[in-house]
Amino acid sequence: TVAADTAEEGETAIDAAMDEIRRLDEMMSLYKDESEITQVNMAAGRHPVTVSPEMIEVVQQAITVSRLTGGVFDITAGPLIVLWQMRLKENRVPAEKEIQEILGRVNFRHVVIDTKNSTIFLKKENMIMDLGGVAKGYAADKAAEVLKEWGIRNGIVAVAGDIRVLGRRPDGTPWRIGVQHPREKDAFLTTLELSDTFISTSGDYERFVIRESKRYHHIIDPRTGRPSKGVISATIIGDRGVIIDPLTTAIFILGTEKGMEIVRKLAYEAIFVGEDGTISATDGIPLQRN
Repeated sequence: TVAADTAEEGETAIDAAMDEIRRLDEMMSLYKDESEITQVNMAAGRHPVTVSPEMIEVVQQAITVSRLTGGVFDITAGPLIVLWQMRLKENRVPAEKEIQEILGRVNFRHVVIDTKNSTIFLKKENMIMDLGGVAKGYAADKAAEVLKEWGIRNGIVAVAGDIRVLGRRPDGTPWRIGVQHPREKDAFLTTLELSDTFISTSGDYERFVIRESKRYHHIIDPRTGRPSKGVISATIIGDRGVIIDPLTTAIFILGTEKGMEIVRKLAYEAIFVGEDGTISATDGIPLQRN
């Protein structure tokens, strides 16, 4: 959604932003054989691979979040997610042996970035780097930059739930963004008035299955190799998608208390919903429902 002087200007800018998102997807998608990330993964344990500056930037930022959160966000945890998806489709839970085998290959510290030569190297064989938890936020940032280059000052860029807000609505008021309640489909935790910021939510309601009366969601704690517990929804409002996107996943795993510590240290705003239904928020978040 953009506010432009003419419909034609708006469409041109949106097309350019979409082209940028597609370009980054071609580079960072695990599901494309020719993508740069696929080439890096294929060479794991063997040799570094030359990549684009964008790949270097997004991996550096992801590792920054990994260090900040004690490794609960880890771009090498992709195989754990795939394992859980496969086993749950088979109506069973992964065996502890399977989890432990993969955990031996999960460690962001084994990702070697050479900025001088623009290469990335995964130290261990069979490691897999997965940028799914950071690429959407990065793409939203870059798409917003493209819109600005085309003269767009007001609009919303949404990439699979990660939202970059530009400027204001045409009438001059802030954009209104609702934060969904994780258990009540048509209810909101709050409606926020936002300008020039980024908002991201991680929740156990996005992708999950029920097996033997237990809910298994898609957010895996790389410390245990299992779906995290304690929080069912976490939302952050901050400056850059490339940081906010992975950080939202991290605080979801860490839980309300530790998550709040990090959020407050970075001067971001956040909302948590615990498994018991308790809603917690930073001071700048109005929690009345609209």
